[in-house]
Amino acid sequence: MSPRPGPPPAGPDAGERAPARPAAATAGPRLSPWVFAGAALYAVLLAYLVRLPCRLTSWEAPGTYLQLCYSDLPTLYASTGMAEGRFPYLDPSALLEYPVLQTVVAALTGIAAHVLSPTSSIHAAQGIYFDVNALLLAGLWAAVVLVLRRMGAGTLPVLLAALAPGVVVTALINWDLWPVLCTVLALLAFRRSRWELGGVLLGLGTAFKLFPFLVLGALVVLAVRRREPGPALRATAGAAGAWAATNLPLLLLDPRQWGYFWSFSEDRGAGFSSVWHWWNGVAVPRLGSEPLTAERINVLAFTAFGLACVLVLVLGLAAREEPSLEQLAFLVLAAFVLTNKVYSPQFVLWLVPLLVLARFRTGEFVVWQLVEVVHWAAVFTWLGHATAQLPGAEAAEDVYFAAVALHTAAVGYLVLRVAADVLRGRGGGR
Repeated sequence: MSPRPGPPPAGPDAGERAPARPAAATAGPRLSPWVFAGAALYAVLLAYLVRLPCRLTSWEAPGTYLQLCYSDLPTLYASTGMAEGRFPYLDPSALLEYPVLQTVVAALTGIAAHVLSPTSSIHAAQGIYFDVNALLLAGLWAAVVLVLRRMGAGTLPVLLAALAPGVVVTALINWDLWPVLCTVLALLAFRRSRWELGGVLLGLGTAFKLFPFLVLGALVVLAVRRREPGPALRATAGAAGAWAATNLPLLLLDPRQWGYFWSFSEDRGAGFSSVWHWWNGVAVPRLGSEPLTAERINVLAFTAFGLACVLVLVLGLAAREEPSLEQLAFLVLAAFVLTNKVYSPQFVLWLVPLLVLARFRTGEFVVWQLVEVVHWAAVFTWLGHATAQLPGAEAAEDVYFAAVALHTAAVGYLVLRVAADVLRGRGGGR
């Protein structure tokens, strides 16, 4: 059985159990927190070096794809008008397809970069914007790693997570590390039976990107199993309050910008690397059927994810022993990754911390990370060949679709392994 934390302190949380703690989590020699933080910062330094060819020459396609140094950060800085001094929520013409807090971070760092380089060339301004965000993201990843250690994850798992190849190649593609930090901090709060605080952190994370909200589903499973709805309700109230507090003011300030994320998400078709894009690109030509439309994908993706959540609930109730919150959260988020109509290479960042807490096997982790690196390289190589209309574009497309299948199989394998652990009553970390 997974060991539990000590009894909760007397007070409002008395009698309400904290989520189970992963077994064997504290194995390994004790190292200074600076070692773990240093490993995380080193990984982001490597991520920066991956982008150095674009940082020194150009962020324009197809070169940014072919040199495998693409990042959304400088691309959006130029394309949204921020390089010209137009910022989301301050200028109606500057629209960014992200939730509120991610848009605010993009705008605030854009203002900082614009102040630092008001007369620079576009490329120089993009570079400064990238640098400002890279520094912040480096600090965020170090914080994530330290939280994992604080939660009792072993020395080797934390070090391998800090230096994960998937992190090296994707950490600086987008702003995903902001909601990742919110999510792991929420899990730490739940470990300590601080349900409202954990909910607030998930609400803030959801204001960056929608996936942290899904962790509440794992709490619901435990609430049903324990017949204790209180913690889940308190966490949900905290999440709703934090999300509303960050969204409502900006909704009133600029309804068009606030709604742009929702309309953009609804209208977009199958995103690169999703199973739906694979279906349209591989299965449809061979079957001679019609490609899936955006509307149909919305229905199919929502239905598939809903069914997956039902399976997680059944699994959590059927398990011989109570699963850990991290195991259930991994299953829910992995199901979302596999069924969502969009998959970007940096989504691997969502799963790395959860897998460390839910089930860490060195061999499985390393193989999965290498698969994600292959997928990342295949995506941008294909985009480069397709954009530039280079010879070998068809071969690059075949490799890309094969890499999508490989990535999907790898994540699916991890889901099955974690699900088997849950069913057999094995806590995370064993």
